[in-house]
Amino acid sequence: MLWILIRRSFLNQKRAVVFMVLSVAIGTAVVASLTALSLDISNKVSRELRTYGANIIVEPKVEGIAALSGEKRYLREEDLVKAKTIFWRHNILGLAPFLEGKVIINEKEYVPVIGTWYEHPMKLPGEKEPFITGTRSVSPWWNIEGSWPRKQDELLAGINLARRLSLKEGSKIRTGTREYTITGTISTGDREDDALVGELDTVQALLGLQGKISRVMVSALTTPMDDFAYKDPEKMAPAEYEKWYCTGYVTSISKQLTEVFRGGRAKPIWPVAETEGKVLRKLSLLIYLLSLFTLMAAALGVSTTMVMSLLRRTGEIALMKAAGADTGKIILIFLSEATITGISGGTIGLILSLFITAYIGKEVFGTGLARPFILIPISLIMAMVISILGSLLPIRKAIRIKPAVVLKGGGI
Repeated sequence: MLWILIRRSFLNQKRAVVFMVLSVAIGTAVVASLTALSLDISNKVSRELRTYGANIIVEPKVEGIAALSGEKRYLREEDLVKAKTIFWRHNILGLAPFLEGKVIINEKEYVPVIGTWYEHPMKLPGEKEPFITGTRSVSPWWNIEGSWPRKQDELLAGINLARRLSLKEGSKIRTGTREYTITGTISTGDREDDALVGELDTVQALLGLQGKISRVMVSALTTPMDDFAYKDPEKMAPAEYEKWYCTGYVTSISKQLTEVFRGGRAKPIWPVAETEGKVLRKLSLLIYLLSLFTLMAAALGVSTTMVMSLLRRTGEIALMKAAGADTGKIILIFLSEATITGISGGTIGLILSLFITAYIGKEVFGTGLARPFILIPISLIMAMVISILGSLLPIRKAIRIKPAVVLKGGGI
């Protein structure tokens, strides 16, 4: 009997049913897509922000008298590989070591010199493929005119230094007994603009500091900072510390890097880390608000259509009540219609959401949704929520129908 009533209802109001299904489908597609993207957006946006520079710096730990006296200390190059052995090793997207010093060139100019990796294959324990890292991944905005030095007798000239000393590609400079060829100029907007820049091992040999580095810039994929992330780990209970340590905060990753760099101390670059957190929070809030408004609009569309349908079916509902149908049966009819509408609209919405998330992912982030299967439960849940919310007002009105009044020719 219930199925006959529902079937007759749908056949007698085809346009209304199509409109309700479309409302549910569009609302589901938008809300499911936004919800799925919000679950994935932290990782994607964090990866995008990593193209704008490192968010952690590792430097030698200098304290007490050594700090007051300005004692120069160095990190060990051999510890670099350990950065890819920490708990959050897969979140380390890139690292670039730097060695800084000063040299006399052409027996008269005292200039800074900086050694680093540009695109360096680093062999990792237990891995077949090397980890390609360096300033090309950590600082992709570096602008090199010419080519990166590849030989032991080649260096780049910072753009300001090149302008001051009239250096260009092919120029020769001498430091001590060694002659170097300038392979081009480099512009970074930082200290490299006023220095000679070369491959790390070249500068280590030039300064007599083999195996030493001054600092390491690390680009790590992190979880946005919240109140818990700012807690002092020294004052945490064991359970709290374990949770903090095993969450990808920039602070916990810095702590783990400090543990593997002997004599070093890793610390977040706070302007970068805090800006990333603010961007992610605002994007998430925007997505949730858009989802809420879309959900309400879709439910309102369903509700309006069902109310109009109810007005045409007032006599039918009144007759059912007069024949003995109780409130529960009336509610069951509308909820059954809402369920069928939700499943139909949710299925269409799921298909639409797959296209929407794929398009947004490719156009905005250059990659698709990491977990597209999550759209299935989200779409079905959102579709049912829209349908049920949309049926609440019609159900309320249907319950209030008075058979005696309606059957005598009165209104609802």
